[in-house]
Amino acid sequence: MKKMGYLGPNGSFSEEALHLFLTTRTEFSETTPELIPFPTIPRLLFACNDKEIDWAFVPLENSTEGQVGVTMDTLGQTEHLFITHEFVHPVDQCLLSHAPMPLEQIERVYSHEQAIGQCRDFLEKHLPQAQQITSLSTAEAAHKISSIRENWAAIGPRRAAQLYNLHLLKERIQDITLNDTRFVLVSHSLAEMSGGEDKTSLLVIAENTPGSLYRILGEFSKRHINLSRIESRPSKRKLGEYVFFVDVDGYVFAPPIQDVLWALKEANISVKLLGSYPKALPDERIF
Repeated sequence: MKKMGYLGPNGSFSEEALHLFLTTRTEFSETTPELIPFPTIPRLLFACNDKEIDWAFVPLENSTEGQVGVTMDTLGQTEHLFITHEFVHPVDQCLLSHAPMPLEQIERVYSHEQAIGQCRDFLEKHLPQAQQITSLSTAEAAHKISSIRENWAAIGPRRAAQLYNLHLLKERIQDITLNDTRFVLVSHSLAEMSGGEDKTSLLVIAENTPGSLYRILGEFSKRHINLSRIESRPSKRKLGEYVFFVDVDGYVFAPPIQDVLWALKEANISVKLLGSYPKALPDERIF
């Protein structure tokens, strides 16, 4: 049986999104892969890179908090991985505790840094006294408070409350109602052109010189290629040097995109292909 990894433990938003994603994909309808939780995103992606598992399902960005930096950084460090699908999942954050209690009695709040960031206004308004402590995942935070009878709370999905027998103190505590997370499925082979709307993800590494970013953007612009996302991340080589994660409309082997890649190569700008895959459309989201 083939194996698919995700950020665990059970009860994480990643697990919730993964189960919904699998219902949308006909290629997994007959033979569901073995689902394996991993404690961290780097361990998950490196396990896939080393072919310990066949696929990795990871969060890439959130509509409130933006990029999931650890996912982007790790994808940049791997050598044999390609994004093959994307899936947009609406996220409702809940405040969980082992028993009912007034909010003013809560001393600590545990969760993943993304979840804490998505609930920043709620925490400042309703839990200013509570210490905020980051966990590897929302599910890990829920599991932690379920075993310790203190005035602690966790931020996580409703599913975590069910799995760990927790009380729902508050639901939908995220600061912005439409709070979507974009997940991607990563594997070892480039996806085929879908025949519909495709997207290509690239990692662009340019020298830290004046006009380098302008030159990169110009190559796409003059060929009328739409950039749907561009994010910078530290290169981790020296202070002030960055790499750029770019999403463009179209499949990688389309002539205009191939022209851009060739032009960037001629300009000594390094480009790594992260994947070319079907674009997730708004009506494909499951609520």
